[in-house]
Amino acid sequence: MKKLYVILLILMLLALVSCIQQTVKTESRFLDDYTFEEVWKASIRAVNDIEFTIDSLDKDAGFIGAESGPHIGQDAPPRLSIMITEARGRVYVNCKVLQKEEFIDVFGHGRRTIRKFMVALNRNLDIAY
Repeated sequence: MKKLYVILLILMLLALVSCIQQTVKTESRFLDDYTFEEVWKASIRAVNDIEFTIDSLDKDAGFIGAESGPHIGQDAPPRLSIMITEARGRVYVNCKVLQKEEFIDVFGHGRRTIRKFMVALNRNLDIAY
């Protein structure tokens, strides 16, 4: 009987672990109809729209770094990194969300953050230009 309980417990733990997602989430997109400057300005506004705080900027490198406050189950705030590059008339945006410490993104905060940023970026590009 004890073996049955142990096996059931192991199966339940395996099922729980299989539902847990990776900590680092990333998404990339090409924007053909906009310049680097337009995407840069819209990205800064989008980061503010999703309530992240920009803590590092390097326009020459096309880098924006931001953090939000800690959420449920997190000791360190999530970090948003955005790289913007331009090549052959196309602007490329790469957005990544990661944790400073080891963290398992059970609630999917990373994926939602990227989705919110991309929606806010598109909204800012459509409104301003």
